[in-house]
Amino acid sequence: MANKNQNLLHFRVVMIEHMQEIINGGDSISVRALINSYNHALNENRNMTERDIQLDIIRHIMIVTKPDLKLIDYTRELMTWLIESYHQIHIYVDCNFKNNFDEMISEHEEYNNRCHFWNTTDENHENIDLIVTLGGDGTILFSSWMFQRDVPPLLSFHLGSLGFLTVFDFNDHRRVIRNVIEEGSVRVSVRMRLNCSIYRNNLKENESGNINEIISNRENTEPSESFQVLNELCIDRGDAGNVLEMILYMDGCQITSIWADGLIMATSTGSTAYSLSAGGSLVHPDQNAILITPIAPHALTARPMIIPGFKKLHICVPFTSRITGWVSFDGRNRTPLAHGDSIVVTASTHPLLSICRKDPYNDWFRGLNTILYWNSRVPQRTS
Repeated sequence: MANKNQNLLHFRVVMIEHMQEIINGGDSISVRALINSYNHALNENRNMTERDIQLDIIRHIMIVTKPDLKLIDYTRELMTWLIESYHQIHIYVDCNFKNNFDEMISEHEEYNNRCHFWNTTDENHENIDLIVTLGGDGTILFSSWMFQRDVPPLLSFHLGSLGFLTVFDFNDHRRVIRNVIEEGSVRVSVRMRLNCSIYRNNLKENESGNINEIISNRENTEPSESFQVLNELCIDRGDAGNVLEMILYMDGCQITSIWADGLIMATSTGSTAYSLSAGGSLVHPDQNAILITPIAPHALTARPMIIPGFKKLHICVPFTSRITGWVSFDGRNRTPLAHGDSIVVTASTHPLLSICRKDPYNDWFRGLNTILYWNSRVPQRTS
């Protein structure tokens, strides 16, 4: 009874402080309220990774893989088993496989009604409840790219050459998928994506402008293109022989100028990809952070940075740069950057939910050890 009364008293104190914050208004916050908010954020972050989530009833499954003959056979095997085992489920496969499945579908009316084909130009995949990928990390990146808004939960099976993000063995696919469909309770890794928007310079060739004024005036303008990326955006100098000059802004304030062969802005998921090869840090995917990694910088003190994911970054090619650059998004849509062009990078509101083999931490360290051979060395002799 004493513990119950003590908990009730603490709850009342917190509520009173919260009401005082509302009444006082303004941008300030008390020390107690700040500490409570900090602890609440820690608990919420812990709950996302240590608690099971309940999936919606699965009615529509999309299978994503490369048009490889061996993978087509695996796709056929998986599709056949799903249709025969679960009469309420519809399967969506790549339209490039249609000729390989036409005979099988025509012979079975059930297959004809429940097997559908998707293509990369489809913009509406809202009815998909689950994505199943067969392949490697590139297949997951491709799946993420197809869903430029909300991404259905993703279940990945390793059949590729690397497999850092793919955690399940295809030999065990029936048991794994059966558990996901019938139990519906899974552990997921919530992987932040980046929203990257390109803003073009509208000045004519014979006009010049102050780059800071141009950046500040773009707050209320529409971007020419926007992309959601899972790994990184990469700015490079192309085939030019000089270094590329770039200016970095954070929340509208100029932070620094960077002279380098290029620049990588990566998510924590992308920290084990291109960013790592350029000298960036290893960051667990649960960290909502943005990694800034210069590629072969001209200054020895230009080192990789990790900043909070809620910050708004702006990277531009100033008029003083000797050359122009190029930018790509998860290795796709490589496009030129002219003088005065810029890219705004923020945390996307559409993360990718990747179903875990055990939990986000065991899966990640298992990948570091078995795929990247992290910290591996020849054991030292005892004498």
